[in-house]
Amino acid sequence: MFRFCCSSSRAALPLFGSNLSSSVLKNRGFPEAGEKYSNAFSSIRAYSGGNKDYYKILGVDKNADAKTIKSAYRKRALETHPDQGGNKEAFAEVAEAYETLSSPEKKQIYDQYGSEAANQHGFGGMGGGGGAGHRSAEDIFAEFFRGSGMGGFGDMFGGGAGRRGPPTVEPQEVRMRLTLEDVYKGSVKTVRVNRPQVCTECSGHGTKSKTAKPQCTQCKGSGQFVRQHRMGPGMVQQSIEQCPKCHGTGSSAKPEDQCPKCHGNGYKKVSQDVTIEIPAGVPSNVTLVVRGEGGMIPGAQPGDLHVHIEVSPHKTFQRRGDDLIVRREVTLAEALLGLKFSLKLLDGRTVNVETTVDQILKPDGVIKISGEGMPGASGSRGDVYIFTQLKMPAKLNDSQREHIKKAFGVPHTDSNASPGNTVKAKVMRETQSQLEEQKRGVWESSEEAHTGSRRSRGPRGGQQQAECATQ
Repeated sequence: MFRFCCSSSRAALPLFGSNLSSSVLKNRGFPEAGEKYSNAFSSIRAYSGGNKDYYKILGVDKNADAKTIKSAYRKRALETHPDQGGNKEAFAEVAEAYETLSSPEKKQIYDQYGSEAANQHGFGGMGGGGGAGHRSAEDIFAEFFRGSGMGGFGDMFGGGAGRRGPPTVEPQEVRMRLTLEDVYKGSVKTVRVNRPQVCTECSGHGTKSKTAKPQCTQCKGSGQFVRQHRMGPGMVQQSIEQCPKCHGTGSSAKPEDQCPKCHGNGYKKVSQDVTIEIPAGVPSNVTLVVRGEGGMIPGAQPGDLHVHIEVSPHKTFQRRGDDLIVRREVTLAEALLGLKFSLKLLDGRTVNVETTVDQILKPDGVIKISGEGMPGASGSRGDVYIFTQLKMPAKLNDSQREHIKKAFGVPHTDSNASPGNTVKAKVMRETQSQLEEQKRGVWESSEEAHTGSRRSRGPRGGQQQAECATQ
């Protein structure tokens, strides 16, 4: 149903919005999208080795026209594709050769200066998975067959970036705040999610006629286009942008046939309640991934719902892993004669906590209640630890002092003390840690002042010694 997610990196294909960010385009197989190719002769290359014979790779002669090159690529791509038993490097070389020879500008540079110059002249190489160039071999393969109207084998690459099968809807992100009681027992919560849903008016087609939308005429079904800007001799800026006409879908309904409910998209955003089962013991600041609850659009895998868990502070308990911490003040009598108090646990039960009379609590003591902590991943439970702080009485009366003397004896006098040389000391109300916190700023300022004065006297003292040595 769900899993814990510790990373925000997701290879999901966004299908909403008007722009594709650089990070999104990386997921679609365009690792350099949105970046400037500032130097035409960059040092990064996807392949090692010198110039390549692209005509030989495709099996055509130097006088081959565009139609012949296209036909040759179709044949060689299917022969060398890894899914058909081909070689990955050979498949990438075929795509590199086709990308160069199918472009008049690249082909002219290649014919004059070779493959090194053609790939370095602001266009980049291919690389099996993207390399230094802006398009991978799989992207060219997918765009080529999709654009030519082929079905079957070519349809497997509809998502780009070497993706198999349909793309996936981008995950939806929500935050959920829980109490410690919710986490202790496990719970079922409902969260409101604004997610895409297939349009019921057109059954996801985006058209009034409920027929498939025709291929976008602007991008030829690819969903994006490459924009190039010449910035000077040997300098080309390239960017891959989402097609503004079809919004990256590769198809566009005719205006007169556009569905009025979803505006031709085939889906629309709907605010819906989603029931989330919270497992007992889930940690704070983690993400629950609920499969398939992030929304649906035509032709795509359902997206996931990412639920970011936050746990509110508790007035009694503090969580430490699977253990729970309780802080409690105890009196001198409780520390010496035994502690008895009631404690309400997170599942609503109230238990009586007792220590035996033969157990004396230390000033900063710890009491353990086994098996009443948070549920762990293995099915066992943590423990409850009670951190005790000794609360001493402010004053004693004469009767109490006499009883203490009888029980523990009279405080002894230091034999090394000088007679008559006595000072009265004051017992502070603050603890050691409280006093250190109060005085930290004063002490640090004093130390800095002393250190600064020593440093300022040093050079003068040194100068005087030097003068005396020369006289």
